[in-house]
Amino acid sequence: MRDVPRTEPITVSHPADGLGAAVAGFGDLWVDDRARERLLRLDGRSGRVRAAVPVDGRIALAAAGRSVWALQSGGGYGLGLRGPLLRIDPRSDHVRARIPLTTDAGDSALGFGVQAGAGGVWVWGPHDILRIGRRAERVSARISVGDEHGELTGLAVGAGRLAAGTADGHVLFFDARTGTRTRIVRVAFLKPSPRALAGGRLLFTASGAVGALDVAAGRVDWIRRLGFRAGAALGSDGLVWAHSAAMHERGDRITALRLATGHVVTSRVVPAFGSTGIAVGAGRVTIATAGGALLTLTPPGLDV
Repeated sequence: MRDVPRTEPITVSHPADGLGAAVAGFGDLWVDDRARERLLRLDGRSGRVRAAVPVDGRIALAAAGRSVWALQSGGGYGLGLRGPLLRIDPRSDHVRARIPLTTDAGDSALGFGVQAGAGGVWVWGPHDILRIGRRAERVSARISVGDEHGELTGLAVGAGRLAAGTADGHVLFFDARTGTRTRIVRVAFLKPSPRALAGGRLLFTASGAVGALDVAAGRVDWIRRLGFRAGAALGSDGLVWAHSAAMHERGDRITALRLATGHVVTSRVVPAFGSTGIAVGAGRVTIATAGGALLTLTPPGLDV
């Protein structure tokens, strides 16, 4: 991998003492201020804080349609997010709904993350995928995955499909409308985490690697090993932006790859450790870190 020229600008700011998940939406950046239990809305151009929404514990984030979705941990420890799920109106920055992770039968569910797209909003947890009814603002459907393949390790939504990773190295595909399982694909890594579905491919990360799976063929097209930890987000132009950490490097790394081929477009080490999330939007790539640093990259000549 080649490093981009060091003159390429990276802006570093410190909006909080500790940052978590990040997502781009509505022209701005939304990021979890873990230290102060707030969802920060940062201006997409200036980086200044436009709003701070109180939350309960750490959160997972998604943005789609007319809302930002924040799934709260709700106290306690571990990976689980107990809810409720917040629906935030970006026009006012107000919480418009608090949706408990409870089914019509009265059963409570535990979440690991939230995904949103044109087809709906979904919360995924250890062994269940919950669909959130946008109008009723409640859990409207539940896909029970079971424990045959271990816990779920990620979820991506797109093109009428759901793709869920499992602890034992499989990706399960479901019809997004009916919840019917349509396919199961084995990948070469344990705990694959689906990140995005686009162009007939599933972007995923696993064990410090980034890869793409051809959905129709049911096979992995390419894999790039980047270190011992990696996360990724997909830009609208088919560029994958990944953050990663490797033992031998002096900082975390940011890498851009083509989703179609896995070709590395650019890669460089950044002046930070402990990346917790990456967001792509409004012509910028932003990395959040556990230490509260926010690194913003504006790639010249690249439409992200």
